[in-house]
Amino acid sequence: MTRFPLAALAALLLISACTGIAPATPPAATPAGQPSPAGQPSPAGQPSPAGPPTPTPDLSTSCTGQPPGGEATRYPGWPPDETFELVPIPVSSELAVGPNRVLLNLVDGQNNQLASPERAVEMRFYDLANDPATPAVTVEADYLPTTEELPGLYRASPVEFPCWGDWGLEAVTTEPEGGERVGRMVFSVRPTTSTPAVGAPAPASDTPTADSADEIAAISTDTEPDPAFYDTSVEQALAEERPFLLIFSTPAFCATRTCGPALDIVKSAAADFRDEVTFIHVEPYRLRQVDGSAQLELDERNQPIVVEAVDQWGLISEPYIFVVGADGRVAAKLEGVASEEEIEAALRKVTD
Repeated sequence: MTRFPLAALAALLLISACTGIAPATPPAATPAGQPSPAGQPSPAGQPSPAGPPTPTPDLSTSCTGQPPGGEATRYPGWPPDETFELVPIPVSSELAVGPNRVLLNLVDGQNNQLASPERAVEMRFYDLANDPATPAVTVEADYLPTTEELPGLYRASPVEFPCWGDWGLEAVTTEPEGGERVGRMVFSVRPTTSTPAVGAPAPASDTPTADSADEIAAISTDTEPDPAFYDTSVEQALAEERPFLLIFSTPAFCATRTCGPALDIVKSAAADFRDEVTFIHVEPYRLRQVDGSAQLELDERNQPIVVEAVDQWGLISEPYIFVVGADGRVAAKLEGVASEEEIEAALRKVTD
């Protein structure tokens, strides 16, 4: 599970994207797949048992010009040296140099959820190594509804990080009765994302397909599956030079209640694009049939086993949506919860 401040962990588990595929890693750690047998990140440039070699970080885009490592730095005015009324929690597990889509959960010191359409939030991002007192990027966040049972998130996009290293997030909200409340946290921006960047070639994964209801039940935990989401593999869609949307999600085994709705939102958004776009759903974990129902296949440590496509696409969380153009390159990617409007906008990039 992605590591976040313990004070906010309970709230995060309620609302964040599922993050059980692999632990989030610092710049020199393995970007995807399973951790090393000892549970520690593989050294830079060395492959993990399930992932590709980690590239050496580009020091030209380091905020300090230095490689990662060493003792953790403490910054004046920032946790853990100071505490705040609010706890901002980035739900996005991939924040890297370049443009980012930042999803934010916001709670108070008692873990009460604060997100609402009536509460405005400004996100201020600080390059802590260079100036912990002046924001480098300021963005007005949008409210993003999630499900009827859960409060929403705040979304900022694009957020451009010019360098990797320690960054600070300051969330400022205006109270309905007047006045401001502030929350701060420290997080890491990575040199690159583990998933394919926008503009990068899409991996030609041989994802499973099915022709009948029984076959679909063997590869999907969606209780109301759309057969069209299982008749074409990623490899086939690339060979046909046809735009496609790929969603990784596990409605039955997600650690939160966002994965099923994420797939439902994609199915709804697909209605106006079926003639132009192929839609593909992939379960991120290997399944086996037990008494006629799909169950997770577990390894010797009793952990779910990810499918090969998870490693090929570099996933460290799910649900995750990728939109790929007819040229075989990633046109858009959306981690975690996404609105129908966001998905439709991404689809228009490959159909207009």
